[in-house]
Amino acid sequence: MNALACPWGIFKRGLALIAVLLSATFAAADEHSACLPMLDDVSAWDRLPPLEQGQRQPLPAWARMLADSLPRTTAAMLQLDAMHRQRSPLGAALAAKVRWTAAKANRCSYSMAAAEGDLRRAGLDDAALASLENAPETPPSDEQLILNFARRLTLEADKISDEEAARAAKVLGDRNWVALVLLVAHANFQDRLFLAVGAVSDLGAPLPPFEGRFAKADKDAPIDVPERVMPDSSAAPIVPGQVDDPEWRSVDFGQLQANLDLQRQRSGRIRVPTWEEVAETLPEDQRPKRPVHIRWSLVCRGYQPELAAGWGACTRAFAEESKQDRVFEESLFWVITRTIHCFY
Repeated sequence: MNALACPWGIFKRGLALIAVLLSATFAAADEHSACLPMLDDVSAWDRLPPLEQGQRQPLPAWARMLADSLPRTTAAMLQLDAMHRQRSPLGAALAAKVRWTAAKANRCSYSMAAAEGDLRRAGLDDAALASLENAPETPPSDEQLILNFARRLTLEADKISDEEAARAAKVLGDRNWVALVLLVAHANFQDRLFLAVGAVSDLGAPLPPFEGRFAKADKDAPIDVPERVMPDSSAAPIVPGQVDDPEWRSVDFGQLQANLDLQRQRSGRIRVPTWEEVAETLPEDQRPKRPVHIRWSLVCRGYQPELAAGWGACTRAFAEESKQDRVFEESLFWVITRTIHCFY
């Protein structure tokens, strides 16, 4: 199967985690109304795993909202956020511009403010920031081409052509192109999270990324998370026995298989590394016992192993802490992939 015919196939579970994370912890709300209690810095740090490197620093609002119910996941998310903001192969300035572009497309003012803070720390002044709002569409510079691609990937991933992807890859090179796609995936994950929980602006100037490293969790240590209480079923709306939704049923199993067959016939947009190539880059104690054959996973691990490992740490921690019902989780995953037309 050629999952890489669509850029979104590189991280097929990227947006799925946000849905199950939300379902495990809270109901949706708008950006201006926080719907989770927010711990103070000291209380939030006391819930997070111990630091192996660095020291405590002010935590962003979203981390103080999630630390109580998902402490290990929150720690992994803080570290992944720092990877994209501090150590992105794209460079600090371009990564922040991409992050700002995705946040604007998603109408997430929280992320826009954080990206502006990163841009100022990278040396951009008011005039340079203003130019982001009024960047010319044609003829685009190499940088503007990348930002246009990031915006399209956020809003219309399934409509991106092979030619558009090739132009971006030619400017960046394969490794940095993968870093760009992973950054946009992370941006969309974060923005949906921030908008759903109603993350409020941090006090004062936007906070810099987290500096430090959390200690690895003891596999045998119990996971201390609050008991999740299901809502009162009597408060739920009456659900009809059969829902008539022609649009939802427009892609049946046969059509899905036909779409997959078409996808298999397409050429990939990037060379997929072999498992042997990927394994050589991993420390021996971190190599999976069995070879990996999933193409998007090989691409992520082969071209951007640090970013791939950072995202993997988030999904593993969430799986351990949330203990989601598998049928419920896959149902939410179907809702998301159906919505963004990701046949893979």
